[in-house]
Amino acid sequence: MSDLIRVVVIDDHLVSRKGIVSLLADNPKIAVVAEGSAGNHVLELLDQYKPDVLITDLQMPAQADDPKGVLFEPISTIKRALQKHETLSVIVLSQEQDIQTIQGLAEIGVKGYLLKTDDYARSLGQTVEMIHVGTMYFSPEVRDIILSAPRLRRKAILTKQQLSILRVVVRSPGASREEQARSLDISVSTLHKHTNKMFAAMEVPNMIACVLKAIRLGLVDL
Repeated sequence: MSDLIRVVVIDDHLVSRKGIVSLLADNPKIAVVAEGSAGNHVLELLDQYKPDVLITDLQMPAQADDPKGVLFEPISTIKRALQKHETLSVIVLSQEQDIQTIQGLAEIGVKGYLLKTDDYARSLGQTVEMIHVGTMYFSPEVRDIILSAPRLRRKAILTKQQLSILRVVVRSPGASREEQARSLDISVSTLHKHTNKMFAAMEVPNMIACVLKAIRLGLVDL
């Protein structure tokens, strides 16, 4: 059990949640350790089970005992979860197709985003494996949303080296810092320095948000 990727699944729609659990059960590398149906279950189950990966919907009630009450506030809750559980990776599986929501989730550290209309029957387990090792993943439908979103007008000024780093990340999103540095023929410390300056120029907190914003600025292709 200790070698398995431990997953918590939270979705208020029973059929959807059980479908996700059933798909993940087919992957021998994954163990679903808990299920939840409301926003209050996010932190409760993470604290109790300390999983590697959280798969969560966005649109659901805040409290399980009040299914028709106030809706779950995902951004603040997921942000708090990631701050509290530093090794946690989050996959959002939702109907929400708003580019601002996708960008906002990326900025707080969500690594994966799939739509419920996606055909993820064969790919969900692989997505969990990818996210667990640090790779970002956006389903084909989400990529279409990103690519079709209005381009941002304000251009960030990046150096040639910073653009090279972005292109390496887009080409090989699962590559380690060491592998990225080696492909650029620079040291890891130099890579780290350029990356931090790039984040400042792009006004983003992490690489996932940086890549999404760079695509919308037309600086790189997905």
